[in-house]
Amino acid sequence: MIIVERQERVLRIMLNRPTKLNAMTPQMEDEFVKALDDAAADTDTGCVVVSGAGRAFCSGFDLDTMKGEGTTDLTDAGGDLVHNTRRVQRWMQIRDFPKPVIAQVHGYCLGVGVELVGCCDLVVCAESARFGMPEVREFALPPTLGFWPLLLGPARTKELLFTGRLVEGAEAVRLGLAVEVTADESLAGRTQEIAARIASASPAALAVAKHAVNSWTDSAVGAAIRQGPALHSVYHQAIRSDGS
Repeated sequence: MIIVERQERVLRIMLNRPTKLNAMTPQMEDEFVKALDDAAADTDTGCVVVSGAGRAFCSGFDLDTMKGEGTTDLTDAGGDLVHNTRRVQRWMQIRDFPKPVIAQVHGYCLGVGVELVGCCDLVVCAESARFGMPEVREFALPPTLGFWPLLLGPARTKELLFTGRLVEGAEAVRLGLAVEVTADESLAGRTQEIAARIASASPAALAVAKHAVNSWTDSAVGAAIRQGPALHSVYHQAIRSDGS
């Protein structure tokens, strides 16, 4: 469900379920984390680029694959908590990956896709990119909130969650969700250009620089993330009692 390719010192990991707009599945998560684990130990990899095949980056989680895991049964608060605690641990594993990770985003980037992008160090997006978590208004609260409170601030995060509106590529740069926007046809080339420049630097220097920057926010992020799975479970109980 992923494709792994190398372009010199840049490793590319592509989500590969184009007919489902790259909706995430547990198997895809496993394969993605395995690819990152391999890249961490690979001295030939200086930077990782994450992208999506077809018309979108990632349209969210494939709910059909979650049946039987305790996450689609809103009465199972315990199963919900356990499942999302495991997910959060994975997100933090990606965020703490020792090498720079760039998200190359086009088309829809929703829900779990936003969470994945939030774990990356840089985001380069196409004009077609659409970021959002519209599910918050109806059936799910992503436990990391895509790291939006950190990236956007509380007020803008609330506005986007409360309204469910999607952020286009140019606005994503203005808000701080992405560092650059480009035409769709230029996206892969421009991202590769940035990744290659990063990968040419000393891996040790990059690892220390990444850790140094993350250390400024690690305490706040850690405390908030630990609450995420519990709030996700409470959210499901709340919308159930609401009759939603």
